[in-house]
Amino acid sequence: MARHKDIKKNQKNSQKANDSILYAGFWSRFLSLSVDVFMIGIPISILIYFTFGYETMQNQPGFIDALEGVKPSNQANPFIPLLTMSLWSLITLSFWISTGQTPGKKMANIQVVDNITFTKANPVKLLVRLLFFIMPIFTLFSLIIMLFDSKKRTVHDILSGTCVIYKH
Repeated sequence: MARHKDIKKNQKNSQKANDSILYAGFWSRFLSLSVDVFMIGIPISILIYFTFGYETMQNQPGFIDALEGVKPSNQANPFIPLLTMSLWSLITLSFWISTGQTPGKKMANIQVVDNITFTKANPVKLLVRLLFFIMPIFTLFSLIIMLFDSKKRTVHDILSGTCVIYKH
């Protein structure tokens, strides 16, 4: 009988905790991602520049090249974009595992947490979140889902069992 009372009491406390949770919206998340691209991405680009040289970086196809229909040169090294994305992913994942916040999320005062307990998410959930996060096919779909989800979750949040909330 005491167990039933404890369960009821925990449910009420959990409900009160859920009422005080404020989910991070689009603009906070967009701001944090923008800051992360610069604070994590630019140092990685500089590291790759000094490691592989200016010529290697210049021969890589870019976004403007794709828009203009320019074909990449034969000297383009497919290893460079893969290395860049891998380093960015590892650094981002390590930030999520350690504190639930990247530098951009820290600036926006938001963090990635477990969707049910609202505590630090486990590394497996964060890895799943990252894998779906870096897949470009989910980007537009994620934005649409986020508009209609009550917890403002994206596809990678839903599939990984995480959410992004404002930190108290």
